[in-house]
Amino acid sequence: MSSGVPAEIQRQQLTLRMLSTKKIIMDKRGISPLIATVLLIGFAVALAAVVMTWGLDFVNRTADATDKQTKNTLTCASDLSFSISDVDPLAGSITIDNRGQVNIKSVIFRIYGGNEVKTVDSASGGLTAVGIDKFGVVKFEDLNGAILSDTLTNAIKVEAIATVQGEPGEDDIVCPQNIQEYTL
Repeated sequence: MSSGVPAEIQRQQLTLRMLSTKKIIMDKRGISPLIATVLLIGFAVALAAVVMTWGLDFVNRTADATDKQTKNTLTCASDLSFSISDVDPLAGSITIDNRGQVNIKSVIFRIYGGNEVKTVDSASGGLTAVGIDKFGVVKFEDLNGAILSDTLTNAIKVEAIATVQGEPGEDDIVCPQNIQEYTL
């Protein structure tokens, strides 16, 4: 019987230890509500700062792009004024009159004839002129007789699209909203 008593005592001691450990575990609490509130507010402030930084950068980029586009549109609408004053299919020439406040850097001609549309850019070479100074008149003719002469023989309509110099360090401005037309 003596051997059974220590086993019973050991079981009781083990049970007491387990209950004691369970009580210790149950007595532990989470973080206090005050600390939890401070952590949540800190996280919310940090997240708001990240979102505000991204939002400010996005708004600035959008405003800069809109400002650039507005300047280009105003340049094309108010400073640029030109017209096709003459088209001579036999001589293979197109005369442009620049009456605007800006120099025209180059002109893109769209020549409609028959069932096709041919595009000729004065900047690509092959013509006697490239651009037009403000208040100037320029006659665009072939250098080798093959670009405008061949295209203008069957032409029914000629359109001109001007390209003007952009701000320093920026691209040139093509003004497709200011197309000039000449019907033959």
